[in-house]
Amino acid sequence: MAKGKRKRGAVVERAAEAVGNVLGTIAGTVESLQAQHSHPVEEAREVLAAGQEMLAAATSNAGTRATAIINKVKAVARKTKKAGTKARRKTAPAVARVTRIERKAVKRAKKAVKRGRKTVRRPRRA
Repeated sequence: MAKGKRKRGAVVERAAEAVGNVLGTIAGTVESLQAQHSHPVEEAREVLAAGQEMLAAATSNAGTRATAIINKVKAVARKTKKAGTKARRKTAPAVARVTRIERKAVKRAKKAVKRGRKTVRRPRRA
């Protein structure tokens, strides 16, 4: 039985050594991480600040582009409006002339129709 107890003791010792090695490795890893990143909160703040700066720059750039596009659209609208006004001014005399001619023609046609009707209504003289 003494032999059996020794074997059990050796197994327990080996298991304890394995657990100790693993715990030692974990402790070493934690210590190295602490040495590399002594202030994780400060590092996180720095990374967050850098991200916010990048976001602010991108937003500013997008805002500048949008403003430029809006200004271009406004300029095109102004030019179009001016061109339309000029075209109206130029065509207005021509339209007035055509309207006058058309009114005169209609007036003459009405007169002719009235005269024709009157002529038809009058009795013929023998």
